[in-house]
Amino acid sequence: MDKPNLSQYFDAPEIPPASQFFDEIGTSPSDMVQSVYLGDSQGVTASFNQHKTAPEGPPTDILPTVSGSTSIPVTSLPDPSTFFDTIGPEPQIGSIKTNPGSAAMITDAMDGLSIKNQPVDKEADRRRDAWIPNEEAKKTLLKAQSSPKGSFFPEREVLTMPGIVLEEELADALQEVAVKYLGVSSAGSRGVVRAEHVSRDEAGLRELLRTGYLRAAVNLTATLITAAGQGPGRMQRPTKHTPRSLQLWLTRFAVMLRIKLNEPLVKEAEPFGDFSKPDMFYQFYPDIYENRSGSLVPFSLRLLIAELPSHLGKPEDAMDRLYAMLHVIQTMLDNLNNNRTEDGSGAITEDDRTESMRLWSGRRVRVLHSIVNCAIALKDYRLATNIVTKLQQQATTAQQQRALSSALCRLHLLAGNIEAANLHLQHARLTRHHLCPTPDVREYVDVGLIDIAQGKYQEAYNNFARAGDQEPTNIMVANNIAVCLLYMGRLKEAISVLQKAIQSDPERGLNESLLVNLCTLYELESANTGDKKLHLLRMLCKHKSDTVPNVVEALKLT
Repeated sequence: MDKPNLSQYFDAPEIPPASQFFDEIGTSPSDMVQSVYLGDSQGVTASFNQHKTAPEGPPTDILPTVSGSTSIPVTSLPDPSTFFDTIGPEPQIGSIKTNPGSAAMITDAMDGLSIKNQPVDKEADRRRDAWIPNEEAKKTLLKAQSSPKGSFFPEREVLTMPGIVLEEELADALQEVAVKYLGVSSAGSRGVVRAEHVSRDEAGLRELLRTGYLRAAVNLTATLITAAGQGPGRMQRPTKHTPRSLQLWLTRFAVMLRIKLNEPLVKEAEPFGDFSKPDMFYQFYPDIYENRSGSLVPFSLRLLIAELPSHLGKPEDAMDRLYAMLHVIQTMLDNLNNNRTEDGSGAITEDDRTESMRLWSGRRVRVLHSIVNCAIALKDYRLATNIVTKLQQQATTAQQQRALSSALCRLHLLAGNIEAANLHLQHARLTRHHLCPTPDVREYVDVGLIDIAQGKYQEAYNNFARAGDQEPTNIMVANNIAVCLLYMGRLKEAISVLQKAIQSDPERGLNESLLVNLCTLYELESANTGDKKLHLLRMLCKHKSDTVPNVVEALKLT
């Protein structure tokens, strides 16, 4: 009898999103085992190939996978961000607050929704919005600025004409599952927040995002975008764009991606292209924005759309888009190095140049991180390693050096080179000595991953347990401990670890990856798993809103 494939038990059949790599690395000593989604809701997956003979597995012959990420609260509303965002975050812009630990798209969208309340800083605005239009767009922009007021009538070909495609209102998915499996009376006790329960503005949208009612948030974005003249039926019709309307599109797209509404997302994103049309620039609207220049498009929206194909199993297409972005950013950095503004149009003061270099160097790193993720999805480990190595050579702090050494360790594990992974682990350990005298969670996880790759399950368990002692609520660590226990044939203990993780911190523990793994272990333990799964569903109804994309799949309900 053939050995069961891991994806039959733990994973979804599709290729893991290419924008997601370093937060979680699945490692299995099998000949060809794809990793699974193990970790917190911001964690991610990547394929791991280990070319060696598999040792004896647990009695069930199932090959689980170990993850390697840092746990964060589920309430932070994650999105397709990368491990690298914790290494080179985008610098703060003026007084606008950014999260130094994550460049999550939904977090960026929430911040941007309140940008109108920030103090005006013209130089910070210019810096943030800088972008170089292509030659065709430059011609149209020059015409718009030089034409007498009211005499500029652009051709349709130069216009971006988006519209809402997903017209039907989304229902609360968890509520529907609860009604089906628990009955109307039980499901009725669960409070459900809909778009009409909050104010019809950015404040209401922020509240839905904060509380995790993501489908209601999509519904509200449709209402707000319709009010901006870009709702259902408006695709291919001329419209005016504003920073606010594009911020709403960013919010909508980030949430749709999070809850896997991929088909309508692709259709709604298509009219924007690569945001190169002239109506994506302030100069296109001289009567409204006077002498202001630059792009109306939030950088996070530009990056999300560039990465989008990688979430749909087309990392090569995303790679092309990202390299195009990288070319523009490098041109702007070259202009800054020559003491010119980002677009090369004028001189710049030294202080402003320094701040612009900080911002755009950070954004350049973010794009490089996304390119590495695409390279991983394409199994181009040489390219990924070269980029990470160059980033390490450019790192300016011990923290960055250490994090990149850790990333290289995990990258070489993906490629099956345990010896190289060990070398980078040692480098990371030496750098860590300058920061902290004792090992931390990152180091224990790296060592544990190497142990797993070598089939040393007891040693791996010991290392993950040490990480758990330091961070008892770290869901990723709990997942790894459980997987090691399963490898050692201690199924009941593995189940107990995951159950404890949920009970001790339901907000963190009730996430998709842990639920999938726990329900899989239930099925390995017994054929009678219905009551246990329904208990998890009740806990979801009690503690969670609408953040698990597919509850039926997560709980493996039939």
